[in-house]
Amino acid sequence: LIIDIETNGAIDPEEAIQAHLDVRAKVLLPVHWATFNLGLHDWDEPIKRTLKTAQDHKVELVTPRLGELFDLGQAFQSSAWWEQVK
Repeated sequence: LIIDIETNGAIDPEEAIQAHLDVRAKVLLPVHWATFNLGLHDWDEPIKRTLKTAQDHKVELVTPRLGELFDLGQAFQSSAWWEQVK
C-alpha cells in the first residue's frame, strides 16, 4: 500500500479494504467516518463504499455505534445504524 502524502495520509474505503487484505487481517473496524461532516460527499458515503467493497472481497467488518464498546475476541452483531440517523 502506498499512501499519498498529498492526502494527509488518508486512504479511501477501497484502499482500506486492500490494506486489510494485504496484511491478512481477520476483522476490519472502519474509523474516522461519521464523526464530522467535513467532506463534499454525504457523511455516510464512506461506510456505504466500505460495506460494498468488503462484501465483494468477503471481509468481515464490525460497525459499532459511536462510543459503543466491543471485544474483538467475541462475536459482534453489526447493524446499519447510520441508516436511522438523519
